[in-house]
Amino acid sequence: MYEEKIRALVDHQLPPVVSSRCLSVLFGYSTKFVNALALRNYKYYREFTIRKGNKRRKIQAPRVALKVIQKWFAHHLANTLPVEDCVYGFVSGRSAVDAASRHCGASWVYSVDIENFFPSTEDDVVVEALKGLGYSEKGARLITCLCCYGSYLGQGAPSSPVLSNLVMTPIDVQLKSVADELGITLTRYADDIVFSGREDFPEEIRLRVEKIFSGTGWRLSANKEYLAEAKNGQRLKVHGLLVNGEVPRLTKGYRNRIRAYKHLIATDKVKPEDRRRIIGHIKFAESVEGWKRK
Repeated sequence: MYEEKIRALVDHQLPPVVSSRCLSVLFGYSTKFVNALALRNYKYYREFTIRKGNKRRKIQAPRVALKVIQKWFAHHLANTLPVEDCVYGFVSGRSAVDAASRHCGASWVYSVDIENFFPSTEDDVVVEALKGLGYSEKGARLITCLCCYGSYLGQGAPSSPVLSNLVMTPIDVQLKSVADELGITLTRYADDIVFSGREDFPEEIRLRVEKIFSGTGWRLSANKEYLAEAKNGQRLKVHGLLVNGEVPRLTKGYRNRIRAYKHLIATDKVKPEDRRRIIGHIKFAESVEGWKRK
């Protein structure tokens, strides 16, 4: 019954999800359990908060049975999904440092941020995007139910990053069209959209970006709009890195912070709950220094 649909998806190197029965065979779960995961997905998550700067962020972490399916789907879709060359988040071989490097030597930097990116990415948008790849209505809805937390992308689901890139593709195309028309540089890293140029800042870009997002389920964060111009003596920052020169650089404040973190690690004064976060900062700083030596 599903043989032709499965073959068509495999031919396009897409994860062959056509029914709950198909997934039960792939993962050794009962069909009843797969249906339970899909229909009552919120029951198979742990919800908690983590610290991010001075704020707390809600995380929805899937339990093992659901996480296995999400990781499998994300891995195979990520290997197939074509993304625009301006997209750097959640793409193998591309990093925030690579994105920042695209803006080095610019005269100005302008960035906007999508507010509550994953939670504002609704399930119906995911369904339509999957159908656009070639999935049937049934297959697209099954995948969406298994990968969403309730009715939106969960902040801790391993499938959310690649699905966010999928649903953002039409937006990326429109943003890139604006950048190409104006002769400026564009990058998107997850919810962070950055433009830069070597001529004067084109004021029209604000309205054009707002127009692209109007009518979608996403909103631009009013308090995260950023514009810096070198002619005004301002530092140009992209993803927290300075791009005034030829290569991305850490700010002085961040370098001092890293030195303090390394001292805390060396003297064994780091709380267990903070260790992973601190090591993440240190590794990011090392990746920036490593990029400069390329």
